[in-house]
Amino acid sequence: MSVETHEIDRRLQRYTAAEHRIGANLQELEQHSVYQLLTTDVLTGATAKALRAVNDANPNLWQLFTFLGSALDGARTLRGSGTRLRTEDRLELGKRLGTASVLIGSEDIPLGERGLTGASLREEHVSIEALIDRMSALYEPVRDVVTHAEKVLRETLPRLNSAEATVRRLRKDAASLSVDTVDLDRIDETIARIRDLSLTDPLSIPANARRSFDDAIHAASATIAAARASHDALAADIAGASDLLDECRDLIAQAQTHRAEVMHKIANPIGLRQPPSVDAIDGDRGLAAKLDPILSSSQSWQSVRRSLDSWSGGASRLRDQLFRVVQANKAPLEKRNELRGRLSAFRAKMAATGFSEDLVLRDISAEAHNELFTSPTDLFWADRLVT
Repeated sequence: MSVETHEIDRRLQRYTAAEHRIGANLQELEQHSVYQLLTTDVLTGATAKALRAVNDANPNLWQLFTFLGSALDGARTLRGSGTRLRTEDRLELGKRLGTASVLIGSEDIPLGERGLTGASLREEHVSIEALIDRMSALYEPVRDVVTHAEKVLRETLPRLNSAEATVRRLRKDAASLSVDTVDLDRIDETIARIRDLSLTDPLSIPANARRSFDDAIHAASATIAAARASHDALAADIAGASDLLDECRDLIAQAQTHRAEVMHKIANPIGLRQPPSVDAIDGDRGLAAKLDPILSSSQSWQSVRRSLDSWSGGASRLRDQLFRVVQANKAPLEKRNELRGRLSAFRAKMAATGFSEDLVLRDISAEAHNELFTSPTDLFWADRLVT
């Protein structure tokens, strides 16, 4: 195969540069911490499967690189440093650089598989170009697995350390509050599983692993924070329970007072309601009696919290009902006061517009005033008169 000298030099220069880059990249790959992890014997699962095809390849990258170096060393020696080449050397270099001249493997052929003229060895020869392509085909999957695993570990491992520190702090808070730690136990199990995968099968770490335990930690933090707030508010809520009792007592007294006043001052009142006895608060089965054992309880704060919340719910409902009774019982008096105000406004308007001497209006005004300012007031009739 006749090739010009300048073409031989161009190819030799290109292959030599490729040799240097391949050597540097293989050296960097071999020294890469993730590659060293991935070439241990503990790999399992997806990571082991991803590397199996490359690990089983024969010859491997370094063997092929040795073959490449030997072939190029021979070619460079033959080329020498002179500017001219003998014809036979130029032909030989053209053969070495452009044909399947590199022996990369051989194996014995069993006698039973040989013909009479068959060779005892089966050899595989490739060109330098094909050798570089074969090395690339072996290198790129390894590179991709290493970079993928490195990305997963870089994103996951630092967060694992932070998550463990957060869980320890949450456990301390949970212990001080006597809060169940089942969720924290699950988070610890998840962290331990992911840390184990980082050593044995990093490619099996779920893509959302970091987010999953971040979300779980956030939820556990919220639960413990809510427990802390509930615990810290308990003393104030206990004090508030006594205030709620006083409020209910006061509402009962208001409802009774308004009812009695309306019965005295309003004729045939409508919508009055009978308030409960104060025994609803201070009787043997009243709210105060139900609160005492809660306040004196020696049970856990969570138990006291639940009991107090249940009691407060019932007491708040009673307070709201009593408020409606008060509103209903004072409504007739408020209606009377409203009519008084409207009548005063009308009489002032009559004086301002010259209608004070109108006999009809004066009689209606006088009758309305008499009805509204004497007891008992007939609200229905007074309303018609003012209207």
